[in-house]
Amino acid sequence: MNQSFYTGALGALNQQAKLNIVSGNIANVNTVGYKSQYGAFSDLIYAQTRNTKGEDGGKTGSGTKISEVKMNMTNMPYRTTGVESDHAIAGEGFFMLKDPTTEQITYSRDGCFQLAKTDDKYYLVNGDGKRVLNMDQEEISYDVKPASYPSEDGEEEEEEEEQVEYGEGEHDPHSIGVYTFSRLNGLEGVGDNGFAATAKNGDPVLLEKAKVVKGSLEESGTDFALEMTKMMEAQRAYSYALKMVQTSDEVETTINSLR
Repeated sequence: MNQSFYTGALGALNQQAKLNIVSGNIANVNTVGYKSQYGAFSDLIYAQTRNTKGEDGGKTGSGTKISEVKMNMTNMPYRTTGVESDHAIAGEGFFMLKDPTTEQITYSRDGCFQLAKTDDKYYLVNGDGKRVLNMDQEEISYDVKPASYPSEDGEEEEEEEEQVEYGEGEHDPHSIGVYTFSRLNGLEGVGDNGFAATAKNGDPVLLEKAKVVKGSLEESGTDFALEMTKMMEAQRAYSYALKMVQTSDEVETTINSLR
């Protein structure tokens, strides 16, 4: 068997996977709070070769593969929108969200929220209807619509809620919670700009002093110029890998014709 044929084919497949990752980043260049992804490559098994005298003649590789798709969790700057229900985290951490149907807990940096009315209450939700949790991991809800908060049905009625003083160790039930993990590596993307925690991450940790900026949204983590550079590199590597496959096939054809 021609090892170079399979090495070239594997290289082309992995470069295609890299292109898919890059195209996903570019597609989310304007997505609020998006974290760009990148593929981590690792070497495949090496084989020890010997020369005609039976001595070690070096090693030959079997190519590489994408062993893991990682996310760049670098905090991005935020921009002012002027919308009261928009929130941005200035620093580390995630918003904690709860699906009211499945009760699944997910995390996101996307703070584009609004109010949704259910059972005579207003809930602070994201674009997918997942409810935002407070510093006590409870759903943020209002009996009356807060001033300047937009809602799904476009209501214009606005009422001010009564101001309440909270003692030491107590949290305002309307204060958005910001959470992090002892290890960020291992968070799984669940689509819609959200993440799910795994056993590797451990339990969520509340950031008591996290700064949440109202009327602002975090920029996308995609560096368009960098992603375009990665795309050109992957395209070129893909073409070289296919050329290797083509050359290997031609060599095999030539050898078979000599029989």
